[in-house]
Amino acid sequence: MIQLGLTVDGEQKAWNNPDAPVTVSIPYTPTAAELADPEHIVVWYIDGSGNVISVPNGRYDPATGTVTFTTTHFSYYAVAYVHKTFGDLGGAEWARKPVEVMASKGIISGTGKGTFSPAANITRADYLVLLIRTLGLMAEFDGNFDDVEPGAYYYEALGIAKKLGIAAGSGNNRFNPKESISRQDMMVLTARALEKFRGLKAVDANGLLDKYSDKGDIAGYAANSLATLVKEGLIKGSGDRLNPRANATRAEAAVFLYRIYNKY
Repeated sequence: MIQLGLTVDGEQKAWNNPDAPVTVSIPYTPTAAELADPEHIVVWYIDGSGNVISVPNGRYDPATGTVTFTTTHFSYYAVAYVHKTFGDLGGAEWARKPVEVMASKGIISGTGKGTFSPAANITRADYLVLLIRTLGLMAEFDGNFDDVEPGAYYYEALGIAKKLGIAAGSGNNRFNPKESISRQDMMVLTARALEKFRGLKAVDANGLLDKYSDKGDIAGYAANSLATLVKEGLIKGSGDRLNPRANATRAEAAVFLYRIYNKY
């Protein structure tokens, strides 16, 4: 266990500042088993009651031999090796590693009883929760969409996304959180977040989507976002199709966010 603290004139002070995140690097020597699969080396925050809370941005860097994470408060932390899996990934082997890594880091979770439901559609609210968690975005907000109830598990994530200008909703201050999200809407929200907070440079479509046979299905508002993500290598498509109007599945969302997590 690691204790992070702030000492001023010999006196230890509590420190918690959501507006001033601090990056912490800790030397760490993995076991042989851990080194064989270092993406499953994770960081935990231990709260005052002894509860373990995942720190999604914690990761091991083999080049420096350190575990690095960002935090807005000093407390007790621990480095652990976690390998979560689900019993229904056999039909989605292409998504197994991203799902397992993102679950081990506490970014995504299953649907109960050891299942992930990889082929199920992901809702608009659930995708935004995962996007906010993947990028570690935080913000104080004093308003939300009218159809997002304060007690909902996605209330905070949607409030943050609205405040930061990532999510504009579907009109009349509504977000339709329980509806399935289309692939193109998933990409629009993601491109907007990366442009605002990770320095992604937006590009015009200008022929970048010509190789896809279904480019005519892409909505006008989504074309530049999809082109930007294609150029960045974050969208692979399925053969010569992007399937922009199809609903995004939980497996597709996990793979997409895994690429983003590793690149940014």
